Amino acid sequence: MSVMNENKMEQPFKNILFISYFFPPLGGPGVQRSVKFCKYLPAYGWDPIVLTVKDIAYVAYDNTLKNEIAEIDVHRTGSCDIMRVLHKLEKLKLSRGNESVYTKVSSSRKQIFRDIFPIDSKIGWIPFAVREGIKICTTHTIDAIYCSVGPFSSTEVGYQLSKKFNIPLIVDYRDLFRGKPDASYFSSWHERYAYKWEKKVLDRAHAVIINTHRAKKRIQNLFPCIEKQKFSVIYNGYDKEDFDHIYKPHSAKIIFTYTGGFYGERTPIFFLKALAELKNLHQLTGNVKFQFVGNLSESIRKTFYHSGVMKHIILTSQVSHRESVKCLLQSDFLLLFIARRDSKIVIPAKLFEYLAARKPILAMVPKNGDAAHIIKEFSAGLICEPDDVQKIKENILEMIKYKQLGIINEIFPIRNNNYSAYDRRNLTKKLVDVLNQLV
Repeated sequence: MSVMNENKMEQPFKNILFISYFFPPLGGPGVQRSVKFCKYLPAYGWDPIVLTVKDIAYVAYDNTLKNEIAEIDVHRTGSCDIMRVLHKLEKLKLSRGNESVYTKVSSSRKQIFRDIFPIDSKIGWIPFAVREGIKICTTHTIDAIYCSVGPFSSTEVGYQLSKKFNIPLIVDYRDLFRGKPDASYFSSWHERYAYKWEKKVLDRAHAVIINTHRAKKRIQNLFPCIEKQKFSVIYNGYDKEDFDHIYKPHSAKIIFTYTGGFYGERTPIFFLKALAELKNLHQLTGNVKFQFVGNLSESIRKTFYHSGVMKHIILTSQVSHRESVKCLLQSDFLLLFIARRDSKIVIPAKLFEYLAARKPILAMVPKNGDAAHIIKEFSAGLICEPDDVQKIKENILEMIKYKQLGIINEIFPIRNNNYSAYDRRNLTKKLVDVLNQLV
C-alpha cells in the first residue's frame, strides 16, 4: 500500500476549492506550483476540487501534467478575458500559421493589455468562475478556498465565494500583485483601484502565503494594517519524482541550458553580447553550446538571430515538463537570468529544479538578492550581475575550464546537498499545516 493511500486512510477527508486560472493542459513554471499542491494534498487528507478556465491562448502547453492529477476533480469554465478570446479566434483560423497569437504578440503590447483592465486582464473570467464556484460550494462540503495568484482576478472569485458561504479563504502569491518588481498601471485610477481591491481581499483572507521572505516583507510594508500573523512563506520547489531518471551529459559537447522564457526586463541581451565578444576573441570552441528550451517571443528570437553567435546557440521549442527535466540532467551547466531592476525579491521557480538536477548554475542575477543567497548557501554556481558583460565572460570561461579539467565536482560540491526543504511533498505539508490551523 502506498504512503499516500495509508495517509488518506488515517484521517478524515476535507475538501478544498482550489482556484487556479493557470492549470494543465497549460504548461510552464506558473502551472507547477498548483499541480504539485494538488498532487500531494490527498496524501495529507485534503481533496482538491479545482476551478479553472477552459482552453486559452498561451505560451506553453503540457498535456503530460494531467497524468499527475488524473484523479482530481477539475471544473473548467468559459471566460471573456483576452486569452480565452484569442484561443477562440485561433480555432476559427483567424490567426496565421501554427504559432500561438500569444507568442507572436510583443511584450509591450501584452503589457498594455494587462494594464488597461481594472484588477488585471483576466477580469472577464470572474463571473463565469463565480457562477461555477457557487455550484461547487452548493453541491460539495467545502472546508477551505485556495486562490493562486496570479492572476489576481482569481481572488475576486475566492472573495465572493468565501463571503457568500462563510468559508476560510487562503491567498497564495506565486507573484506579488501591487508589489511585484515590474508592476505598472494604465492610470492613477487603476493603481488606486488595485490597492483598494487588494486590501479588501487581504482583510477577508484567513491566511496569506508568499513564496519568498523578502516578498512577504514587501507586501506587509504595503499593507501595514493587515494582521501579520496571517502571513507565511512557502517556497517553490521541485518534485523528487521528476528526477528519478539518470541521464549522462553529452561527452563530446559542453552544454549550458536555460529552460523558460524571457519577459519584462528579463533579457538575454547582455549574455549574448558576452558570447559575441568571446567568439570574436576566438575563445569559444565549436563544441560549446548554449541551449534555450521554451517558446520565445518573436522579438526575443530576433535578438538571438541578430547576435552573431547562432553557431553556439540551440533554440528548442517548448517541451513537456519531463522532457525539460531531461534537458537539465543531460547538461553540464545551467543558466539563470533575472531582471536587473528591483529584483532582489525574485526567486525563479526553475532555480529549485536546477538545484535538484545537481548541475552548476551560471547565474546572472542581483548579487545581493534572494536567488543569489540560495546559490551561495549551497555552493551551487557562479554569480554575477545581469548586465555585467565582463564577469559573464569570465564565468563562462571558468566553467568551460572546469569541464575540460574534469574538476566540476571538486569546484561545486553539490552532489550530496540536502534540498529536502524544497521537496514539493514537504512544501505541500506546509500548506496543510496552514489549512489545519484554519479548519
